[in-house]
Amino acid sequence: MDGILNQAEEKLNRLSASPETRREYELREKALSDERSRLEDAREKGVLSVVRSLLASGLPLSEVAKHTPYSVEELRKLSEES
Repeated sequence: MDGILNQAEEKLNRLSASPETRREYELREKALSDERSRLEDAREKGVLSVVRSLLASGLPLSEVAKHTPYSVEELRKLSEES
């Protein structure tokens, strides 16, 4: 709980700073958010590439589902799209 309060206090201090400091903080937060999105997209594309490869090699949907974040039904849809 103390960690959350500390984070809130730090954010309040940043937001009550000068307009220039606030702008820099907002730009940094946006950059971090954009980077997280890029990494999530890259991860998703990598997982999908592996899934498609496993499906193309004939591995049963149930086996692929055990080792990926996708359900058998999601994998069935993916295999139909390919």
